[in-house]
Amino acid sequence: MESETGKMQGANRLTVEELRDIVQDANLNFLLGAGASADLLKPLGAVEDWLTQLSRDEATARSRLDRVRASVYAYFFEGVIAPNQNILAEDSDADAVLQSYRKFLRTVNTLLVRRRSSILDKQVNLFTTNVDVAVEVAAEELQLELNDGFSGRYLPLFSTSNFGTVKSRRSLQYDNLSEVPTFNLLKLHGSTSWATRAIDSGGESKNIITFDSDRERIEAIEEELTNATEALYEIDRATDIDILLTATSDPDDDYDEATLADFMTAYEELAIVNPNKDKFSVTVLNQNYYDLLRLFSNSLEKENSVLFIIGFSCRDEHIRELIIRAARTNPTLQVIVFAYLPGEVQALKDRLDADLASNGNILVVGPPETDDEAEQDKYSLRRITEIFFEPLLPKPPRRPDSVVDVRLKLAQPLELDGDE
Repeated sequence: MESETGKMQGANRLTVEELRDIVQDANLNFLLGAGASADLLKPLGAVEDWLTQLSRDEATARSRLDRVRASVYAYFFEGVIAPNQNILAEDSDADAVLQSYRKFLRTVNTLLVRRRSSILDKQVNLFTTNVDVAVEVAAEELQLELNDGFSGRYLPLFSTSNFGTVKSRRSLQYDNLSEVPTFNLLKLHGSTSWATRAIDSGGESKNIITFDSDRERIEAIEEELTNATEALYEIDRATDIDILLTATSDPDDDYDEATLADFMTAYEELAIVNPNKDKFSVTVLNQNYYDLLRLFSNSLEKENSVLFIIGFSCRDEHIRELIIRAARTNPTLQVIVFAYLPGEVQALKDRLDADLASNGNILVVGPPETDDEAEQDKYSLRRITEIFFEPLLPKPPRRPDSVVDVRLKLAQPLELDGDE
């Protein structure tokens, strides 16, 4: 097996030199999916397929649909939303995921600082479908400049126009300006830290997004979920939704429908895009979500751009189509996808039509396959940072093998005889 810092291992190989040139000379974009936070969030299986099926079901009785739908949302809430409390409280359960993000952000920040190009700005776009606040917490701990789209202090408001901001720092001594490395965090599916609020705008009601770091909203949902537990179906990755929908009778027909309604009312207060293939037909009405997808598309259409995809399965049809279209129309775009396991490489290539890409600019990289499953490397966010990005950092000056002590002694100047 070759050195990690030499030829990078993978289903398709990528050398340090190739990656260094890309990072130095391209507009940097990352797309982080649920796999980037896998140390905290559990894999949810077919939640998107289930919710899509339920939204299109016109044959099943409404009461049964509502019960199954609430059960799926409860499963999603417990696996994705509730763990956010551990991040905010910085519990030990969140240590691993926060350490991964700190390592990743620290490394990319150093690469931004040391970029040799004076033409490119010192910014990187972090697009994510995750609704947790791991990136925000890790960036704040490192005191990095993070632009999450909010402005204002008393009532922070979200606007995609805030992502056009470039920050500079002026030297007090020399009056020089230098750009501050900035991470633009664009949360395509919303966030648990977002809250919607209706305001009066010229006599019309207008919905805005405000920042809300208060954990009470999630705690309120947890309370309603506890109350509704007896009315919910037990869901796991192996659940067959069709069986729940077609069962002739419920195991407990005497459940309290009001508890389900209360849970769903509390859940719907979250300003997130739920995992549903029909989500765009609903969220297109919300200009913020539409604008975020537009910014994602625009970033991929820029000349000399790169998109690194980490922990994202590419099953989201809307995002996947934007990536494929950009790769076909922008020959200067490079898309580099990191597969978590060797067996996922071909599936990712198939979803992105990588082998059919006319510009040959979609590369899927997976860990080398090993015979021993226990020894199998996995491309988590931490491992990707260690294997691919940390080797790009400038190496510290090498300490000398030995030190030679040289002592110089100045001789007295010669006195010349003026008579000679």
